[in-house]
Amino acid sequence: MQAAVAANMAGIEADCGGLLTCATCHVYVREPHASQLPPPSADELGMLAFTAAERRPNSRLSCQIDLTQALDGLTVDLPASQH
Repeated sequence: MQAAVAANMAGIEADCGGLLTCATCHVYVREPHASQLPPPSADELGMLAFTAAERRPNSRLSCQIDLTQALDGLTVDLPASQH
């Protein structure tokens, strides 16, 4: 989420600034990386229940994805709306 905001990427609203209180950084993580991420925390799962767009099995809040070398090439799709 921070990388997307810093790059002025449209579609990642991040209204709460990464505090896990808004779900406006919802993304759909593509494979092979979706299955390589740690499972979402209980708090992330709770916020994913409030996404504006359809929740999918590969839905994640981008503020909860720690970018590491292992995630080099990570690709996500954005929902049609964050609100």
